[in-house]
Amino acid sequence: MLPSTDEDRRAAPVDLHTHTTVSDGRLDPEDLISAAAEAGVRVLVITDHSAVTWSPSLAARAATLGVLLPFPGMELSTVHRGERYHVLVYGPGCLNPGFAAFAERPNRVKNERIGRALELLRTAYPKVPGLSVVLRGELPDGSCLHPHKRLLSRTDTCRVLAPSLKLGVEETRSLLSAALRQVDQRDPLLRSPENIYLPTVQVIELATRVGCLPVLAHPLWRLAHEDGDRSVLEQDLRTFRRCGLRAAEVASYHHPRAGTDPGLLALLPEIGLERSGGSDFHGNGKSQLGRYGLTSGEFDLLAALVPEPGGDREPGEARA
Repeated sequence: MLPSTDEDRRAAPVDLHTHTTVSDGRLDPEDLISAAAEAGVRVLVITDHSAVTWSPSLAARAATLGVLLPFPGMELSTVHRGERYHVLVYGPGCLNPGFAAFAERPNRVKNERIGRALELLRTAYPKVPGLSVVLRGELPDGSCLHPHKRLLSRTDTCRVLAPSLKLGVEETRSLLSAALRQVDQRDPLLRSPENIYLPTVQVIELATRVGCLPVLAHPLWRLAHEDGDRSVLEQDLRTFRRCGLRAAEVASYHHPRAGTDPGLLALLPEIGLERSGGSDFHGNGKSQLGRYGLTSGEFDLLAALVPEPGGDREPGEARA
């Protein structure tokens, strides 16, 4: 059984859902690993959005702090019949070039929207830097805020624009927000879910094919209330299981009620899904490292489902 609600608040030794400055987290990868070690997390998977934050050197650094980075991971934003789902993928297939290019689309589209806003601002403010500069977080003094950034937010963008324009952060945010509204008016399809997000079924099938374990993140995050209608979710979970989904999280701060959800606990075994766990840590104070994680024994059961390196192959569809 998963821990009770009170125990959900404690740090577990295994955290399979975390983010860094590579996507929308507040800590860079090295600082995240250090924070995990201090929190008592012994197994950590970094699951940045549509980007792999894993390397042998990073794993070696983590090992010196007593933290195991067992395999690469990503979190992919997807859509299925109008419903938005986040799929975590674990394993060596994350490094497959074709799959990585396919997975990158949400970041590419979101960054393109920011890039178009920068172009509009440049007509009035010639010193507005280009998208590549903002992605690296280059400041006028030569320093870089986030040299490995793959996904921009308004906050990230404003942190670079404000000193470049010599304006206050709030004034910069107002300018950027106005430019983004113009971008959306000119191209409404740019923000449509079908344009931004990946097809859920295709993500699960391709992930399985290239050597990844697909896991559904925070399944209840779109419910407004804990007792809301779950019939669509249950139907979709059964569909995803037939396509290769192997597990799902049963607790998340995104859910209407934080902590382990009894309904999910009962439903997953019926469908044939294992349970997973992780904090969805971003460093923004909404969750702590290790929260909603797994015990070492629970992790061993899930890790046994992750394909071994060397079994992946290039998916031709991923390049479409």
